[in-house]
Order: sequence, then C-alpha cells, then structure tokens
Amino acid sequence: MTQLDLLVSGGTVVSAGAAPVVADIGVRDGRIACISEPGSGLSAEDHIDARGLHVLPGVVDPHQHTGVGNGLEDYRTDTAACARGGVTSAFYMTMAPNALYTDVLAVQDEAAGARSYIDYGFHPVLMSQEHLDELGDLRERFGTETFKYYMHFRGDEGAYLGVSGTHDGRLYATVEAVARVGGLLMVHAENPEVVWVLADRLKAAGRVDLAAWDDARPPFVEAEAVRRVAYFASHAGCELYLVHITTRESLEQIRNCRVELSGLRLAVETCPHYLTHSTEDPLGSIGKVNPPLRRREHLPALWEAIFDGTVDTLGSDHVGRSVSTKAGTIWEASAGFPSGPQLLPVLITEGHLRRGLPLERIAQLSSLRPAQLTRCAGRKGDIRVGLDADLAIIDLETQRQSDPAWLGTFADYSLYQDVPLSGWSRHTLVRGTPVVRDGDLVGEPGHGNLISRPTEVRA
Repeated sequence: MTQLDLLVSGGTVVSAGAAPVVADIGVRDGRIACISEPGSGLSAEDHIDARGLHVLPGVVDPHQHTGVGNGLEDYRTDTAACARGGVTSAFYMTMAPNALYTDVLAVQDEAAGARSYIDYGFHPVLMSQEHLDELGDLRERFGTETFKYYMHFRGDEGAYLGVSGTHDGRLYATVEAVARVGGLLMVHAENPEVVWVLADRLKAAGRVDLAAWDDARPPFVEAEAVRRVAYFASHAGCELYLVHITTRESLEQIRNCRVELSGLRLAVETCPHYLTHSTEDPLGSIGKVNPPLRRREHLPALWEAIFDGTVDTLGSDHVGRSVSTKAGTIWEASAGFPSGPQLLPVLITEGHLRRGLPLERIAQLSSLRPAQLTRCAGRKGDIRVGLDADLAIIDLETQRQSDPAWLGTFADYSLYQDVPLSGWSRHTLVRGTPVVRDGDLVGEPGHGNLISRPTEVRA
C-alpha cells in the first residue's frame, strides 16, 4: 500500500449500527483509505496515538444559525468552537427575505470559505414565490435540496427580520414545490395565532419569568402544528424534517402520524438543551429560546424518544449572540443561545455515561442520520473506507466546563459554562487534517469547504 498521510492508531472505533472495535484508521488525500487491526504495520507521514480514546465520526450538525452575533465573522469564531466539540460539518439556516438565494448563497459561500474551520452547507429559508421559483436553479448550482420554513412567521411575527407574514396556503405551496424537486423541507412547527392570545394574557398578569415564555407557547401549540404540516406533507409527497421538537404531546402526534398518514416520510430532531434544561432552572432570560425550554416533566419523554428511535437526529440550533442581547424581561430578551460545541458532550455525558445510551446510537443521531437527511452521506457521517476522514477522537474520562473564553465563540456565555461535561474532542479531523490536536486549536480558518451533495444520495 502507498504510504498514508495520517495514521490514527489503537482507538476504539465507533460507527452507527456496529459494535465498537479497536482499530487503526489510515487516511490518504483527505479520505479514509483503510481500517485495519491494530499493529498491522501501516506507515504514514503523520500519526495520532488514539489508545484509550474513542474515535467517532465527526458530528454533522444539521441546524445552526450564523451572522446573528458578529456578522460573517461567526463563520470563524463559531466553527472553531464547534471543532472543539467534535463538529466537523455544520448546516446553516440562511435567510434572504428580499433577495434570491442564487445570489445570497454565493456571498455566504465565499464568506464561509474564507473563515470556516469545518465543512459547511446551507438550508435556504423559503419565504416567497420567488424563492420557490428558483429551487431548480439552487439544485443545479449548489446541489441544494434541503430547505427551511417557519410556520410561526404569521402577521408581523417575522417583521424584525424583514419577513412578511405567512399563511397555510403559502405553507402548502412550499410543501408542493419542495416535493417537485425531490427536496427535504425542514419546518419550525408552531401555531402563533394561539400564542398571541396567550401572551397577551400573561403580559397583562405581569408575568416575566422564564416559565411565562413556555406558558405563552404551550405544548399543544407545537403539537397541533406538527399534525397539520405532517398532513400537508403526506398529501403532497414531500419529505419532512421537524426541527427542535420539545414536548411529549408532539412526540405522540409524530408516532401517530407515522402510522396513520400514508406515504409520510418524516424525520424528527431535538436539541441538547431540551434534554438537559427546563423552566425550573434558575436561568431567567438567559434561557429564552424558541421553542421554549419546557417543564422538567417533558425531559423523560424526549430521552425515551432518543432511545426508541422516534427522534432521528440532534441539531444544536446554535445562535452565537452575546449575553447583552438577553437584557430586559422575558418578552424583550433575544431568543436562542450558543449550543453547537456541546452537542456531542451532552450526548456522551447525559446519554451514554448517565443513561447507558450506546455509543453507536450516538453516532447515528449525531452523524449518520443527519448526513443522510442533508444529502451528504456519500461523503460524511460514518467511518468507512472512501468517506471523508472527518473524525472526533474523544476522551470519555476527562471533564471540562464550557468556558466561553476557551471555546472562543463570539457568545460570551453558555448554558453549560458551570456544568462539567465529558466527551470533548481531543483531536478533530476535517478531511484528514487536524483542526484540533491534543485539545488545542491548530487548524486554519478557511480550511472548511462547501459540502458536496450529489443529487443521487438519498436518505
């Protein structure tokens, strides 16, 4: 065999659907060239000793936001932070309320390509007929077949982002259009018209606590919207991906829809913070996110859905805003917080170490399934010969807190900054190149590439 570029030796290799096994991984030209028994005599120009460590496929985070903290510099700071958590690919919800995505994605690709430490892709948010008309061009130019829709941007709900109000007719037209191009529609499921009524009552009562945000957007508001969009998707033949599902009621609707709606193709995501935090935690406006953190009674149902397969993926819903945007009451503070770097450590700490979630299931949730759904499973998401050598080499034993200064993200706070987590990446490889090595950021901004998504790859 021709000499390898890099040899990762002696680690416990974890891939989805297979028992972990100690093996050596050889890398050439950015891809996995071989997986061999330890001590098989392979030679390489570079070497990482992974004995005592676990080698997982790099995290494919299907759900991040960028540009809302420090503009385009988020591509530099936040991807560096995510690499420390073993994230090797991230997909960004990209908004263009008054422009075409054929123009906007070219600008975003150039910005990310100059700054990102990890590979990246985009989910255009569909907000107009003009966006629907360009779906074929996006597929041809960027390989884009994954799109986002916000059901709750009705009335002036999205006015602060320059988004005009939507309605069920536009939702159905979007479902039809995405189905015609064989795409995947990612949906934020929520009924805002009920929220308006409930929020007015709570404000009149003087409620400003974190639980008031949940009470204004109670579980049935999400569950009803889940049922509605699933019915539309089934009728139109559109593949549907429900982002950030949070409640027991929504999970019940999802299970029912999968049985009752003929031909429905439905994938489900939840997020790390819904598995660890609740309205009972003393977070105040720091904990404001949409959908809300729920009462603690919903956490067991979400973990059960992780174990039984109801939930397909974890997405971080990362937003790199600073803590200053959380000022004011629960009604005034911004929604969202940084969470990308913690996705894998939360699954390791709370899932594997605390609840016995198998590592191969974690690899499926955090890598393989999101890669399949985002149409990049031909390159990403698993440890197999021929795939990109995207690896998260983690230490199960060592704990550390999510110190914002160490992470280096623009956001100067974290829900987990006082919570010790295991499973941080000792070494992170993106296409065979160490971006994090021995716990230190060693990669270069601009190493990340736009993820190739051949149209023949399907979930």
